[in-house]
Amino acid sequence: MYKIKEKPEDFVVKEILNLNKKKKGKYSYFLLKKKNWNTLDLVKKLSKKLNRDVKYAGLKDKQAVTEQYVSVEGVKEIKFNIKDVSIRKVGEGDEPIILGGLDGNKFEIVVRNLDSKKNLKINKIENYFDKQRFSEKNVEVGLALLKRNYSKLIKLLNLKNKEEIFRYDKKILKFVLNSFQSYVFNLVLKEVLEKKIKIKKLPLINFDTEFENKEIEKTYCEILERDKIKKEDFIFREMPFLVSESKDREIFIKVEDFKYRYSKDGSKFKCVLKFKLSKGSYGTLVVKKLFG
Repeated sequence: MYKIKEKPEDFVVKEILNLNKKKKGKYSYFLLKKKNWNTLDLVKKLSKKLNRDVKYAGLKDKQAVTEQYVSVEGVKEIKFNIKDVSIRKVGEGDEPIILGGLDGNKFEIVVRNLDSKKNLKINKIENYFDKQRFSEKNVEVGLALLKRNYSKLIKLLNLKNKEEIFRYDKKILKFVLNSFQSYVFNLVLKEVLEKKIKIKKLPLINFDTEFENKEIEKTYCEILERDKIKKEDFIFREMPFLVSESKDREIFIKVEDFKYRYSKDGSKFKCVLKFKLSKGSYGTLVVKKLFG
């Protein structure tokens, strides 16, 4: 069985992001190179140290070496040190970096424990969300949030009372809600592929989702009914920062600039994969497609 992520350096991800840089601007742009840090934890630490809101374009895994951009308003330099993180200023501009604003990611992944070499070819993958999107209990927390099951949320988030829910980290609450949407997307995508339904995109279910395909609408409705959820539950009047408009996601995604090379790794082989994916897609799925 193949192995990945035996060490952080085996999984390298670099953001592709075109910044509209100027000599001087309202925002400073920084490139973060980090190891064993997920994006949310590092952004939270930076925000606390700077006493500023730190904006980012995408979420990156903890068990990896990753490079991503952030923007900070009113901060010209970052001089303090954080373990396993390097911070380099790359310019200034008039606009903040926004979530989802990246073009894609470059991957370099070492696949180990291979018995033999084989010719590899890949040009697209099914665009599932992979397991790192869901963690231990993200979907469960997201579902409790949608159900306004505050007693369960208090338990799952290890809080003391309901008031702490409304003061909880907004980015994390958004993430767990998105995790539930991703979970539903995966279930529907699996059925679409099995039934060979000819469509190019599926929605991330939301309060304003509209369906052109009745069979797909039926599938979404069945999943929501099973979890006792309605589309209207995505309207959070008590937490308006959680409300967003519906988005579609491609069913298949291209694997671009794919290259690979084998070498000996003890008594086995290892393979280094290099490729690009559009934003929001998972390099681990390319590995599963090739070696799983």
